[in-house]
Amino acid sequence: MESVNLRISALALQLKKTKKMMQYFTDLNLRNKFLIWAGLLVCCFGLLASSLYYVHLRSILIRNALDTSEVILLEVESIREYVKEVLRPTISKLESRDTFVIEAMSSTFVSLNIMRRFNKKMPGYTFRRAALNPLNPQNRADDFEEEMFSWFEDDRSRTLWRGIVPREGQLSFVTIVPDYMEKSCLRCHGDARRAPAELIKRYGTKGGFRFKEGDLAGINSISIPVAGAFARIKRDSFVVFVAIQAGAAALLFLLSILFNRLVIKRLTHVSSGLLEENGEVQNNRDELDLLRQSVKTLSRYVTAARKGAGLQPNFVGCYVLGPPITAGTLSWLYEGHGEDNPKKVSIKIGFNQVLNNPLYATCLRAELKMLRTVGHNCIPEIIEHKDDILIMEPMQGTDLIDWMQSSRNQGPARKTILAQICDLVATLHVAGIVHHDLRPEIFLIIDGETGENVKITDMGLASWREIPDVILSSGLGPQGDFRYMAPEQIQGRRGDPRSDIYTIGVLLYRMFTGTMPFERQNSSIKTWLHIKKAVQAPFARALDISPELERIISKAMAGKSASRYQWIEDLWEDLDREL
Repeated sequence: MESVNLRISALALQLKKTKKMMQYFTDLNLRNKFLIWAGLLVCCFGLLASSLYYVHLRSILIRNALDTSEVILLEVESIREYVKEVLRPTISKLESRDTFVIEAMSSTFVSLNIMRRFNKKMPGYTFRRAALNPLNPQNRADDFEEEMFSWFEDDRSRTLWRGIVPREGQLSFVTIVPDYMEKSCLRCHGDARRAPAELIKRYGTKGGFRFKEGDLAGINSISIPVAGAFARIKRDSFVVFVAIQAGAAALLFLLSILFNRLVIKRLTHVSSGLLEENGEVQNNRDELDLLRQSVKTLSRYVTAARKGAGLQPNFVGCYVLGPPITAGTLSWLYEGHGEDNPKKVSIKIGFNQVLNNPLYATCLRAELKMLRTVGHNCIPEIIEHKDDILIMEPMQGTDLIDWMQSSRNQGPARKTILAQICDLVATLHVAGIVHHDLRPEIFLIIDGETGENVKITDMGLASWREIPDVILSSGLGPQGDFRYMAPEQIQGRRGDPRSDIYTIGVLLYRMFTGTMPFERQNSSIKTWLHIKKAVQAPFARALDISPELERIISKAMAGKSASRYQWIEDLWEDLDREL
């Protein structure tokens, strides 16, 4: 049990180190990220190029060894044929029939002695004729050659074996061919009683006899040393790898200077200018993050100009409209301040298009009434109500999207945020309100004296049992972001608190994994209902998610409402224990 705990502790420590390294890489600027990735790609390319170069040279070496061994074996065979066809018949004519001069009439003796002299001139190039029971004990097969005997005897159609094996203390390319007994050889290797006396006198009768025509008499092999050549190939391949890395390093250095001057400086200048003016510069972000943040800030102003067109004048009673904070479903939230005093406020005003549409105007009035009626710390304090405009407490902070992508999304802070959101949803449900649109974009995280406080900025799609549901009665169909909607909400059903629990499950998924369970946009209702059935497990997206937390998120996002948490309080109880 102790060893298991030690392994678990070691694994947890390793995961922590890995996560720390990933966070360090994430915090690097764009230039350093580019250099690291480019360096890795160049290293991989160098390994691939040097490996291909090594394989190419090795194939050339083996091909040359094949050609050389074939030439040598043909030369040996030519020597043996010359002995059989020329020397042996010539000596037999000059001497008596029983005369047998081993040095001139034995094809094996002659070929072996010639190849020994060849070996002295070409060290490492070795020819052997091996047999299981030879006349000359020096030609007895070793263990490797015995295996080759068995290999050729198992299948008579085999006429050649080639391979790289260690021979005589060095790595050699070996070519082996079988040698079958011919009729002309039976005089010396058939019946020992008929063998030449000179042969018996020199070698005796223990080995090399009792063969028949067609028997596997021996194997002929030629060994060519390749260890030195392989070492040279490896050295050359390493030189190629080093040369590629050195050249690539120089090229990357020059590219980094060019990239820094032409891209990084301009990106930083463009993005930081807008962010500094708006007071939103955040540390530990690369240039693309800053550019995205600046574009988002610019988008707010553009959206404000587009959606707030026709809102004249820029005064609401004694309050002056300031820059936009965020957009809701039906309205825009602006910064504001008193005309005659610096007291800051937030001003919620419906879009011009909404105010001109009776259905959406009714929804906006219902939203404003819910904000005024329900009391909760996460619902902004209402200072004043002027027609279809709300004057509320000042709200300036980070939306929940940016907060989840920051380093603050961890530990106690994460639990604090979730506690406030779950308590808010529980309060809404008790009041008979189902929000139907709990996207992270509608939550602002405001730094206060007691820590980070959550403020909800939009309730435009909510239904309330105290007033008729205009969206349902008018047949407008599902409204909002389908990625966060429960399946029954996509089908048009409203008023079920468990739909909000599903959306909280999606929010939890994004908060703990950093990704959305569904990334598609603009799909049909039928397609979305199919997509909702195939959710990738949170654990597959983030290693630091425990099995219990994965169970909580999966249960909150269950496709069937009956399989989900039935009360938001039950969801929070499980989260509270796990976090």
